[in-house]
Amino acid sequence: MSQPLRFVLLQLLALAGMAGLWWLAPQSAVWQLALTGGCLAAIVAWFWHDGRWWSLIHLCFPAAVLVALSWQVPSWLWLVAFIVLFLFSAGAIQSRVPLYLSNQRTLALLSQEIPPNAHLIDLGAGTGTVLAWLRKHRPDVTTTGVETALLPWLIGRCRLGRGADWRRDDAFAQNLGTFDVVYAYLSPEPMPRLWQKVQAECRPGCRLISNSFGVPGHNPDKTIDIGDWKHSKLLIWQSI
Repeated sequence: MSQPLRFVLLQLLALAGMAGLWWLAPQSAVWQLALTGGCLAAIVAWFWHDGRWWSLIHLCFPAAVLVALSWQVPSWLWLVAFIVLFLFSAGAIQSRVPLYLSNQRTLALLSQEIPPNAHLIDLGAGTGTVLAWLRKHRPDVTTTGVETALLPWLIGRCRLGRGADWRRDDAFAQNLGTFDVVYAYLSPEPMPRLWQKVQAECRPGCRLISNSFGVPGHNPDKTIDIGDWKHSKLLIWQSI
């Protein structure tokens, strides 16, 4: 079962438990119910998820729902929030890739693995963080970014300007044959497909760099620990 589905299932179980207990307990105990539901979801997540920090998310989620429900705000604001969230993450419904942002340490370490005068493509480029950083710190590198979700793509367009090779398209619709480096910060779901695409299209010597997510059955030639709170790594296949 994929991680997003596990997240939804755990929270549905926690909220269902809260709803059931709601009928058995006085309304004054609602916060105790939220804490109980969150604790149960966090305990299950501790054994179910790879990242232990997911437990904290599950612990806080039921209480966050109660806080949101207690806010006296116009109902249309929830619709606006939904639309913004949809514009940020609608691409994940099809691609199974949520929006991830590369931090400064990741960018510095990534820069060291890019050969001089290389042509790099960032698949799932988010708001253009990688391209903007390389433009400033590695002007010898030619960059191309691909992003599906509308709002991150618009932010990247404003950030990078009209002269940038900044595409709103499916990452898997790109021809990788002209690139020296393929950088991807996706999710576990599309990595086997990406590996097959790289093998089929990339020219000899092309370098695949994945942020955090590996390819089953294909160990990277080099692994760099980023040292952040997510225990991120750069996984590098030196020559495809």
